[in-house]
Amino acid sequence: MIASMTLRQFFIAGLLLLAACASPAEPPLAASVELQPPDLLILRISAGEALEQAELTAPDGRAFPARRLVLRQPPEAERDDRRPGIILGGSGGSSSGLDAGIGLSLPLKNPFSAARKRPLAAQAEFRLPPELLERYRADPKAWTVYLTFGNATRGIPGPAVE
Repeated sequence: MIASMTLRQFFIAGLLLLAACASPAEPPLAASVELQPPDLLILRISAGEALEQAELTAPDGRAFPARRLVLRQPPEAERDDRRPGIILGGSGGSSSGLDAGIGLSLPLKNPFSAARKRPLAAQAEFRLPPELLERYRADPKAWTVYLTFGNATRGIPGPAVE
């Protein structure tokens, strides 16, 4: 009985250890569309990787590559390219005198924690003839958006108009 309890505890501990070492989940892909007449369709994407190409395909098979891609960088606090630095500071008052200090900034990563992936934002702009812009507004799900991230291309139905 005691041996089976110990074996069970080791098994559970092993499963917990494997779960702790697992890589973080990819942020979900989110997409939204804004139409700006007479001919501009703006697609906003939030994904786990940087968007490299975007293409909008009409129900009749015509393809429209993005005319412009704009990538949004994550805020400075979320980026990994921070460097060590030296901080100089001072404080003082009429009764306490003057104090000076020197500090050292060393950005360290915890090697035992898996960093959460933050979604990256991108915007793709498409120019469409006005009649196709209206067709998109009428039935966005009939359209397909092909998004390229690195080596992978993913097709999604056209997002609803905001």
